[in-house]
Amino acid sequence: MTWTFPTSRISHDGAGTVALEICHRVSDYTAVARRRGQVFWTSSALPDGATALDVHCPVCMADRGLTVSGAWGDPAELTCLCGHSWTPLLPGLPPEQLLRQLVRLALGGPIDAIRYRLIKVDAADTHPNPLQDAVRPVVDEAGRELNRRTWVFDDDESSIASDLLTRAGLREYWSPQALDALSRQSRTEEERLAWVVDNYRALAACSRSTRGRLGLFLARAASRLRPIGVMTMDDLEPGVTWSGVSPVLEDARGALGAVHVVLTAGATGNVDY
Repeated sequence: MTWTFPTSRISHDGAGTVALEICHRVSDYTAVARRRGQVFWTSSALPDGATALDVHCPVCMADRGLTVSGAWGDPAELTCLCGHSWTPLLPGLPPEQLLRQLVRLALGGPIDAIRYRLIKVDAADTHPNPLQDAVRPVVDEAGRELNRRTWVFDDDESSIASDLLTRAGLREYWSPQALDALSRQSRTEEERLAWVVDNYRALAACSRSTRGRLGLFLARAASRLRPIGVMTMDDLEPGVTWSGVSPVLEDARGALGAVHVVLTAGATGNVDY
């Protein structure tokens, strides 16, 4: 199990929307609060006019004090104070999405959220970078060829690279440092995901119509990065990263960025990187 946290109340509207209410012990947060013994609440609301249907234990019918646990992408498991555990089946909500919704609601905003370390069982684990690791051999091979001048972009390759970089928002051929600065721009996670998926699909489409060494590079990169093409918000497990976005999205963005560095180097001839 990857996530686990106690709740005060879980309710839903019967159509796939979930609301969560949690009573926090402030003692978990600060030394001052430990002395005062205070509590505060995290709560979310159902849509206006919706009837709140409380999730309850099928054995003892309790609807308070349920503990949520589960791994991202798997069905949530609820455990009642009576000791019974079960996977709730809520109308309009696939079982594997309930955990995702509850975790996002529990993490909430910066003020009233449960701290990440209190909800993520293995929060200290280093997140893997499967997409960056997958594309690295392709990028490294292309980089060596460019650096040794055994591959020099011709006019057609430079034009194709320019089109892909422009689509990515790189209206100049920027350095890796500038690419890093671009990635730090403030965007919503939905906007970042849309950028990643759009740029992967452009890369994949271009790989099918490009010949020669560049076509081979694009085809190999697109093959390694294929999971990006079907990525959705449900895949973006929350986590601690330097940018504040999901580790999965951070990985996808970094993998695409590595491909863009190769395209930038080849199109500009600045291959000493």
